[in-house]
Amino acid sequence: MHKLPPLGSIRAFEAAGRLLSFSKAADELSVTHGAVSHQIKALESWLGVPLFRRMGRAVALTDQGRLYLDSVSPALAAIASASRSISAHEVLRVNALPAITMRWLFPRLAQFRALHPHIEVQISTGLEPTSRLPANIDVVIRREPQEVTGLHKVHMLSEDAFPVCSPVLLERMPLERISDLSRHTILHCAARRTAWDDWLAIAHHSRVVPAQALELEHLYFCLQAAVDGIGVAMGYSPLVASDLAAGRLTAPFGSVVLGTPGYFLITRTERQHDPVVKTFCEWLLEEGAKFDRETSSA
Repeated sequence: MHKLPPLGSIRAFEAAGRLLSFSKAADELSVTHGAVSHQIKALESWLGVPLFRRMGRAVALTDQGRLYLDSVSPALAAIASASRSISAHEVLRVNALPAITMRWLFPRLAQFRALHPHIEVQISTGLEPTSRLPANIDVVIRREPQEVTGLHKVHMLSEDAFPVCSPVLLERMPLERISDLSRHTILHCAARRTAWDDWLAIAHHSRVVPAQALELEHLYFCLQAAVDGIGVAMGYSPLVASDLAAGRLTAPFGSVVLGTPGYFLITRTERQHDPVVKTFCEWLLEEGAKFDRETSSA
């Protein structure tokens, strides 16, 4: 029989080593800071080697601690994967940006549920960086092209930006030239403050001053305001495709588009091969590729 250290000590060490913080590990595991410290001291005593260097409130892994973490993290991920693979009901936790969730992911989610009825997809939304999300989130969708150590990132969906508005608005006040924007209300989103300036720059009309400007808190507020004829919003191809197809929105300058980094699927490196995570990510990548093909051929 293999002699193993207590699983609770292993979990405490893995969380503290990954986060480099006893306090954050305690929050993740829903225990006290003292409990994490006690578990790690017990593990160090069991192993006979120090795993952390204590530097006041900060901690750092020792060389032995780093080697141990590199082995322990995949092992815990494998245990979780094995446990989930034999479970009749599996839960996948996804955190995505609000607008892409409402306007692109939700309309497709019923298809995934029909294909994989044993997987319960729990979706939360937010704008915070991936590094600030709880550790139990399995898949993240963000517009973060930069690489981050410990995270596996793959491009999921392309995106172009261009002005959109209601056809009813154009009946009242046509937009035949970009300079005609000076007679309209421009809708801004706080999360993408430079979108209009960036688009006007590539359109070579950076001096256009709108009649009015209205800033709204969320991107989906801007798009809904555009549908309702309140003003002209900056539209993003995955988010306005259905509205354009249904005639709720129109793109008066559709030939002038601003490319963006698009959207990325992000998972923890040790979780990317988990069967449930892999199933969902592969489905999303297929949906993203299908959308990109349809958009490029339109």
